Amino acid sequence: GTTIRHSYVERFDIKTIGSVTNIGGMFQNCSSLQSVPLFNTQNVTNMIYMFNGCYSLQSVPLFNTQNVTTMVSMFAGCFSLQSVPLFNTQNVTSMLNMFRDCLSLQSVPLFNTQNVTNMSSMFQGCYSLQSVPLFNTQNVTTMSNMFQNCNSLQSVPLFNTQNVTNMSNMLQSCLSLQSVPL
Repeated sequence: GTTIRHSYVERFDIKTIGSVTNIGGMFQNCSSLQSVPLFNTQNVTNMIYMFNGCYSLQSVPLFNTQNVTTMVSMFAGCFSLQSVPLFNTQNVTSMLNMFRDCLSLQSVPLFNTQNVTNMSSMFQGCYSLQSVPLFNTQNVTTMSNMFQNCNSLQSVPLFNTQNVTNMSNMLQSCLSLQSVPL
């Protein structure tokens, strides 16, 4: 009989989600959510917008992501998120906006990106990001705005850009960037 506004949720407890495959937007705009427990995600294929707008989220557990194909905007707008575990991303094809505006994110692990084709705005607005690993970008076609406004980014690795057709604004406003590989 009572309505609870999701913006007030600080924590939750999930025992199981059964055979659910789509948890897109599951916690979207839960602005007070600070942490999440580990729950079984072995059947999940879609994590689009899962934590989008979770401003207070500081950490996430190592979810089973072996079957996930899209992580579009998964952590976009998670202002307090400082790091993420090494998710299994072997089947992911799009990381569009994945960490966009994660203001406190300082580093990311070396995700398996062999099947990713879209990295547009993946780290846009990640002000605290200082470096990124050498992702496998052999199949990526678009990197537009990938690091735009990454004010603390000091260097970028020599990505394979043989299939990239759009790099517009990729490094725009990267104020601390000192060099870019050939």
